[in-house]
Amino acid sequence: MKQSAQLIRNRQNNKQSSLMNELPRTVAVRPHVCVNGRRKSTSVVVRLAGSSVAAWCNPQISRLAMACSRNRSGLVKLHVILSFLICNCRLYAAVLTYDGCISDGAQSYKVGGWCFLFYRNSSWANNVPTQDGAQSACLPHGNLAVGVTYKMMDFMKTQYTSTSQEFVWLALSRNASSGNSTSGLNWKTLLPTGEYATFPAILSNVPWATGEPNNLGGNENYAIMKYNVGVMDAINDMGGYGSWPMAVICQFAPLQLSFSPKGHGLLQVPEYRIAQTTAVREACILQCHRSVFCISLAFSPTTNDCQIYAVSPEDPRFAGNVTVNGAYEFYIRDGMEY
Repeated sequence: MKQSAQLIRNRQNNKQSSLMNELPRTVAVRPHVCVNGRRKSTSVVVRLAGSSVAAWCNPQISRLAMACSRNRSGLVKLHVILSFLICNCRLYAAVLTYDGCISDGAQSYKVGGWCFLFYRNSSWANNVPTQDGAQSACLPHGNLAVGVTYKMMDFMKTQYTSTSQEFVWLALSRNASSGNSTSGLNWKTLLPTGEYATFPAILSNVPWATGEPNNLGGNENYAIMKYNVGVMDAINDMGGYGSWPMAVICQFAPLQLSFSPKGHGLLQVPEYRIAQTTAVREACILQCHRSVFCISLAFSPTTNDCQIYAVSPEDPRFAGNVTVNGAYEFYIRDGMEY
């Protein structure tokens, strides 16, 4: 009798193990693209791996529950999948996710759908991380923050730093061969995909500390934000200046995106343009959504010309550079502040 019971348990365990091996490694989800008040769907593929489940767990649980409940044969597999997802949600629903950032109102700032989080790991020693290490501190669900607006950075220099936590890393670096203090500065951030996203910094859109950037010593090729002072260029390892507790600002993107039409025209300054492609409207908007830099876009329904920008035509700093053109529609991320 004991042997029979053990055999049954072994068969059940083997069945569960087999089902786990059958779990799909990718799951299609459909974030909604809002255009002129109509909701359209564009499929993207999300990897169902332990470290990448947290941001997707609630929608996936609901989707799988609906799909599997349509037939009784799926119930066992559903139970295994739900157990797998719930376990991973508990393990990875830490602060370093979009949902975790949103829920931490004291340390986060939301603009344009993005959530920015001031973060320091309590295990970090002084001068840790270096700028190189900071690039991976927000992975796998976010990236080291780029400065999407002047207001965002100016707000964070007083809201989330203090005299006890003076310095925080941003994803700003200089091409070492640029030769002077103001040229060659780029936003460069490591993405969860393992690739770097890079865009030349618009210097007027950065709240620099007085006299910065100055590239003192010729090797200050990175950037920090100092409490109540502003952005300063710095060396990769803050140990060269003394002993300081370091933090990072993480940037997280939402699953759902929302852009609103905002008149007609183009931003003619080449330095503001992230990319120019030929694409249908929904694909153009999705390009902007996927970019950690993109705030607005201009789209031509006639030619499918798609131009995505790192600034907004509604931002007073750049509104003077708008050229009215009835052939192009402006779209701007909802929730922007300038």
